[in-house]
Amino acid sequence: MYTEITNAAAENKCPEGKGQLPGRCAAMAFPFVAMQGQDPKRYDQREALQQGTLFPGLDLPFHKELKSRFPAANTALSELMALDFAIDELGLYLVTHAEDQEVLALYWEYIRLAQEGRARYEAQYGPLTQTTVTEGGYRWLKDPWPWDEGGSD
Repeated sequence: MYTEITNAAAENKCPEGKGQLPGRCAAMAFPFVAMQGQDPKRYDQREALQQGTLFPGLDLPFHKELKSRFPAANTALSELMALDFAIDELGLYLVTHAEDQEVLALYWEYIRLAQEGRARYEAQYGPLTQTTVTEGGYRWLKDPWPWDEGGSD
């Protein structure tokens, strides 16, 4: 039986009810993600950005280890990354908890802070992405970068 299933996988012909893995067929799974309960405990805004999550229930066991091995520099860019992460997480939470007005207000506040921070960062260091519209047409990577002679300090 195993030889038949292995050969079937090699030919991209797994039997009904089986899915393809590299080199063989296997039983298909039905993954799920449990939904958070209503009004879960939350970190305050500052702690949420430091922890990388708004919700203590989502702290991952390896998070503390990662923070000790790879401490993030407290820079404008790392703050933008933290805000973008929080915006994504809050948006995912709001998909299943759209009535949570406190989180919705925080979501819009983080978007505002990220927009302001991105504008300050780009004014000092240059564009963050190639899709940033610059005056004079397409100039991605043509202006001096902060570490280049003539770049922003």
